[in-house]
Amino acid sequence: MVMRGGRLMGLSSQLLGMRCFSTEIFVSRLSFYTTEEELKDIFSPFGNVKEARLMRDRQTGRMKGFGFVKYSSQAEAEKAVKAMDGRILRGRLIFVEMAKGPKSEFCS
Repeated sequence: MVMRGGRLMGLSSQLLGMRCFSTEIFVSRLSFYTTEEELKDIFSPFGNVKEARLMRDRQTGRMKGFGFVKYSSQAEAEKAVKAMDGRILRGRLIFVEMAKGPKSEFCS
């Protein structure tokens, strides 16, 4: 706790200054024929892929055209984003960015 301007600054104020990072990337505009194994193989040259998963429709089981790739470190994830964003995969232009959301963020 810190005194600032006569006011006591609590834990929530201290948390605002923390830096969050992600080890997971979001890949969109994928071909409906892409497999999870193929996704993992394509992104493995950029680091240790811990998990590659494709999102599917619950009722039909059909691929939705996007997925997530999780790396061991933030540096690996950033390298993959820089290398793969805007590339052609199975005849489609794909977009790759850092994943957002509470599941993929860590604060230090």
